[in-house]
Amino acid sequence: MFKNLKAFIKVTFFIAVTLGSFQSYGKNKCQVIYDAGSSGTRLYLYEKKNNIWTEHEGPKGTALADPVREIRGLKWSDKKNVVREVTNLLDDITKDGPRYAGGDLEWKAFDWRKHCDVTTASVFATAGMRIAEYVDRKRSGELWADLRKALQKKLGGKVKILTRTLPGFEEGLFAWLSVREKRGNEKFGIVEMGGASSQITFPCSNCKGSKKIALRGKNLKVFSYSFLGLGGDEASKIFGLAPSCAYGAGNGQSSWSEKKCSQTMKIKKGKGINDPYNFGNGRRGTVKSIPIKKARGLDWVLTGAFKFLSEKTIDKCCKSKGKCFQAKTSCFRAVYYKKYINDLGINYGSQRAGSSWTLGAVICNENNCLKDFGPKSCLWSKKGCL
Repeated sequence: MFKNLKAFIKVTFFIAVTLGSFQSYGKNKCQVIYDAGSSGTRLYLYEKKNNIWTEHEGPKGTALADPVREIRGLKWSDKKNVVREVTNLLDDITKDGPRYAGGDLEWKAFDWRKHCDVTTASVFATAGMRIAEYVDRKRSGELWADLRKALQKKLGGKVKILTRTLPGFEEGLFAWLSVREKRGNEKFGIVEMGGASSQITFPCSNCKGSKKIALRGKNLKVFSYSFLGLGGDEASKIFGLAPSCAYGAGNGQSSWSEKKCSQTMKIKKGKGINDPYNFGNGRRGTVKSIPIKKARGLDWVLTGAFKFLSEKTIDKCCKSKGKCFQAKTSCFRAVYYKKYINDLGINYGSQRAGSSWTLGAVICNENNCLKDFGPKSCLWSKKGCL
């Protein structure tokens, strides 16, 4: 009888293991990425098909920074609800989202449980949480811990969970990696414009501050820096919204000029760029010099919000009162973006292109690209990284 029981246990174990293998058979490797930005937390599923990462954009939830900073009507007591909402986006993406007024779906259903073998789930925050960690470090730490536990419970113990605020170097690097995936070479640099920060990234073997990354069997040294506070939403708070930069300021005013607006923005300081929110020499607010001259021979790609603005935007939002995104600051933004690029020493007529730092994060996770990176620098906090 004992022998029969022992045989029964062996057979049962074999069946369980076999069924588990069948459940994974036919599924593609996937990564979960949350873009925890300053305006909200967007879910993405990346599925590896035919050796190419396919993106499934999902729903958007509350910005993680909002309960920490107690902005947009939220209080710290709302933390538990925000964690639950963000975690449940994984359920929401399995069904079609609601339709926009034009009839398109906000997101298309993707049943990741059926199609995916999820290896990694990353919640990576950008400038919004950098500011939140500066405002309240203790609350931020509690939020990250609660979110990590909730996601591990949701996805199971075998899935690697990464939850943290990205140093600016990595945000720029990930955006650069996504553009590299499309171009197929490294002979370019990017300037990315976000809501609360702006990143500049390019390969440079002998730049001070360059870091070594590993990518598909080879090493590459990259310079990357993020100016916290120089994003499109924050810049008008830093430099002020002068009357000469108001929406439609030049409408019917022959004396108005772009220069009158741009002169109110003190972006360049000496040989460097005003870096208002990062720490330097123990104090908040510093000046950062970018080694643009060492990027000779590289193409420049302007990405992020630059993709949507050009010289025509100045005419539409400053010289007249056309239909402009966030009209109140639209003229300021149009002039600011141009002046910022010029002050960096880059041609504002450079190529525009889309980028996706979430795709770059997936590529980095897959290649363990930061294995030789060294200590991370969280410049938004006097105490360093959480």
